[in-house]
Amino acid sequence: MTLTSNSERFLTAFSSIEADMNRRVKSDRYISYAELVRRMSTLDKGYHKFQRYLEELGDLRNAIVHERIDGEVIAEPHLKIVLEIEQIASVLTQPERVKDHFLKKVDVVSEETLLSKAALLLENSGYSKVPVYDVDHRFKGLLTTDAITHYLTKQLSTPGFDFNNVKVSDVLSLDTKDRNVSFVSENATLLSIIAEFERALSLGKRLQEVIITQDGALNQKPLGIITVADLTSIYEKINRNLIV
Repeated sequence: MTLTSNSERFLTAFSSIEADMNRRVKSDRYISYAELVRRMSTLDKGYHKFQRYLEELGDLRNAIVHERIDGEVIAEPHLKIVLEIEQIASVLTQPERVKDHFLKKVDVVSEETLLSKAALLLENSGYSKVPVYDVDHRFKGLLTTDAITHYLTKQLSTPGFDFNNVKVSDVLSLDTKDRNVSFVSENATLLSIIAEFERALSLGKRLQEVIITQDGALNQKPLGIITVADLTSIYEKINRNLIV
């Protein structure tokens, strides 16, 4: 049995990445590998995450292909590098998507929902927040347990305050905190979810949750929710075959 060399394995994985970029960029003219990486890094958050590494792999590919003595490769890559590019190729060209892991029934409330009912929903679900939509199914914000606490603290001492008549909209109107939410399509990759949370942190913000909809549109029916608590499992799913 003929063993496949490290350089052959490297070039096979490299070619799968390059072919994926060419397929998705869809240019009618030749585009260099470096330019493909730059373009894909603006189109795909997974490619953006590995951009610098992919650029370095391009240099190694050139050394393997062009630097030979009597037809023999003189830049034979180390096995660790081969494993890394094979795993990155798998992550980028066959990415795991949110629809395979995070689609589920999402409890929502409307602006007109009584606060007592919404609070009971939160208590029974064990969640600390719930999305709010208006009668036209447009997203209006998040109702959170701390927003409810803040509202009640302000209102309980008000003469004539009647908790039974309080609506969700009343709480939202007094909630001054940023409840940052992002929307992604059901076809979004797990890598892109990590990128969403990282982008928020880079801006000095805390992303409360990512809401999954069919096309990632703000006012589509929610198909699932991803929170900070889910990041550990997302990293595990991505990293289980990735050692870099």
